[in-house]
Amino acid sequence: MNEIKNENIDTAEEKYLEIYPGQFEKSKEFASKLVKILDDKKAENIKIIEISKQTIIADFFVVATGRSSTHINALAGELEFQIKEEDGVTPSRISTSNDWVAVDYDSVIVHIFNREAREYYKLERLWGDGENINVDKLIDEIEESGGIKE
Repeated sequence: MNEIKNENIDTAEEKYLEIYPGQFEKSKEFASKLVKILDDKKAENIKIIEISKQTIIADFFVVATGRSSTHINALAGELEFQIKEEDGVTPSRISTSNDWVAVDYDSVIVHIFNREAREYYKLERLWGDGENINVDKLIDEIEESGGIKE
């Protein structure tokens, strides 16, 4: 049964890459840029989860923790500001509450929680089949190379 499921995933991924060549790498670079912005603004416990093989809603989730509702909103605002300034891109949706902001850039969805909400919703566990990307290594690579490739 798992073999059939994996074949379907591989086939779906191949079809996606045929239709949108290079899109996955662009999404990964975009997620990296978002992570760097969050890190620069002192977001905590930043994670990237590749979800492209589990769902069609996005290629990646970026998950981070803010220290307060003010910090969470400031992080989301900074993402929106910098990405619009540098890339001319605005999120397709932003959902907010006191303890969680979701910023949807279509191929990458950013979730910024307070500690309690992050523990309660446990997105990393819910999407546990997704590949976790080492954020610390990614940030080091970005800093060493002088920035994100455009």
